[in-house]
Parts: sequence; structure tokens; C-alpha cells
Amino acid sequence: MSWIAKIIEGSPDEHSAARLVKYGIGEHTGPRIKLTLSKTSIKFKADLDNEKDTLRAYLKGAPEGSHKIKGMIITYSDRRDEFGKLMMPLEWKKSKGKGPPVFKSKVNETAPLNDIKALLDLDDPNTFYLLSLNPASGEKPWKVTTKSSFPKGGPSAGEDEEEKDPVFTKGALGRTPEVLEYVLSTFLPDFREYVTPKTKKISIWNNLTIKDIVPPKDEDPDFIQRVRELRGLTPDDPGYEKVKPTFAEKRKLAKKIGTLVRVVNIDGLEYREKYSFATNS
Repeated sequence: MSWIAKIIEGSPDEHSAARLVKYGIGEHTGPRIKLTLSKTSIKFKADLDNEKDTLRAYLKGAPEGSHKIKGMIITYSDRRDEFGKLMMPLEWKKSKGKGPPVFKSKVNETAPLNDIKALLDLDDPNTFYLLSLNPASGEKPWKVTTKSSFPKGGPSAGEDEEEKDPVFTKGALGRTPEVLEYVLSTFLPDFREYVTPKTKKISIWNNLTIKDIVPPKDEDPDFIQRVRELRGLTPDDPGYEKVKPTFAEKRKLAKKIGTLVRVVNIDGLEYREKYSFATNS
């Protein structure tokens, strides 16, 4: 289930909280996605923070055999040992400087489908898969193209929604029953009843308003325990008892209270729904 779907159902999790870290108090345009449905394919164009879900949609129905995988994996915790257990060889570079460490690995392989699925199975809230995929055989329509670096900016709240299409990740999927079910349950869990076999075009906007940010308190034992978990500390590790949270950890674990307004256009008919949320509750 996507992090947006978690907000819709009223149970935002750590993935939802991680995607909301970058938003301060105020109104923001969240990730958009546009879908074009035909009898044989599902084409998509989407913003950052949809890419994991479009990759999973590809993996739901992509043909067996080898696939070309190219791009970048970025993670904000040291997970080299975990990724090192995979069949896919990955070389990591750790950022330098005083800020929180960032680990990056360039990917350019031809790999079996199951090896790529295993790579995505290691997903966590602080890992980004900026990857492009297509069958080595060239079988159509299967293809995902994702930019390998983060965008410098995004659409502002109130900007003309029709002005520019999302372009961070785009591609085409085969329209199999399993893939269609995944796409609808992931991107349209609240409006799927309006999608019919004749539906052709769907546009989705997620408008976020952050009303309040409540930072955690250093003396809160639950907060300290979550910091230990973020750092991977065990009772045997030095410093386990005397944990001093960093600003980045406080920012990551702050409670955010706000609303999500979903605007969905299905073949020219517009639908809206509003949801309240509170992360890290």
C-alpha cells in the first residue's frame, strides 16, 4: 500500500512520515500522477514519491527473464550489509562532510526479474530507488524511465495544474488484471469505483496542508527508543543508555498534523475528497 493510501485509510505509517519530512507549515502540491489506459497498456507520468509504486507495478506483471536496470539507489542510513546479501553487485559511496551520511550506489545491470524484486524488497522509509527498467528482450509495452537525481523544485500550491505534466518517472505497463488491480488500489483506492472498462485518462493531484508541527521531547522515552531503532543500536552498544538525539532525528520524528485534498479527473469528470492526518502519533 502506498504512503498516500495509508493517509487515505487513516493510518499513516513511517513511510508516510518520511515523505512528509520535507514539507513545512503551509500548503504544498504533493506528488501527481497521470494515467492513460488502453486495451493493452497503462501509460503513466508521475512526480517524485510515486517512483517506488510505479516500479512495483512494473514488477507485478513484467515478463520473465532478464531486465535492464539502470539508475541510482540513495539511502540515508548505512545499509551496505543488507544490500550486500543480494545477488546483484552494488558498490556504495558515502557522502563526506558534517551532515548526516548519505549512501549512493549507481546501478547498470542486466538481471533476472527475481533479483530486481529482491532489491525492492529491501525498501525502507529512507531509501530511494531512482531506477529505470525494461525487458532485455525489448518486449513491449514494458518500460519505466526514472530520473537518477532528485528534482531541484516542484509545482507550487495554486500553480496551474494543467501547465506541466509530471516527468520524474514515466513509462508503460502491460494491462494485465494483476497490474490494473495494483495500479487502482495504489493510486485510486478512494475513487476506483468511477473507473470503468472504458476509462481512458486519469489525472491525480494530492494537495497537502501542514497545519502544525510538534517536535518530540528529549525526555520522552518512546522518542529515545525510536532514535535507538533508527541508529540500529542494541543494549550491548556503547551509548545505548545515553542517547542524544540530533536535529535531523528530531525533524524526522516530529509529529505533523494536516490535511490531504485529493483532486481526481477521470475522463473529464472531477472528484474531490479531503482527509485529515497526524504522523508519528
